[in-house]
Amino acid sequence: MYEMKLEWKEHNVDLRAVEAWMKANTTGYLGNSADSCLHLWFEEEPSQEDKDAAQAYWDGLDENSDEAQSYESAADLEAARLAKKASAKAKLIEIAGLTEEEAAALLG
Repeated sequence: MYEMKLEWKEHNVDLRAVEAWMKANTTGYLGNSADSCLHLWFEEEPSQEDKDAAQAYWDGLDENSDEAQSYESAADLEAARLAKKASAKAKLIEIAGLTEEEAAALLG
């Protein structure tokens, strides 16, 4: 396994979008992890061309890029999940005639 480290940006970046780009444009890409920097993981050391492409892609991401604009924080994602669950619960109560408790039990 090979690890490539990239320095963090001063703005947020949607790592799901980075993941999709890396899978489509490099060979042997396995995924990423993050802490003090972004770690890109490969099956084996990528070619210099793939390393350069990944670095150029990352360097080209600015606060106006699609990857920055599509960023959603964990709080945003959780709020969306809870809103969907509340909507489903309301529909179960209205359409199926369930009680609040029954709808909550079905949705977990």
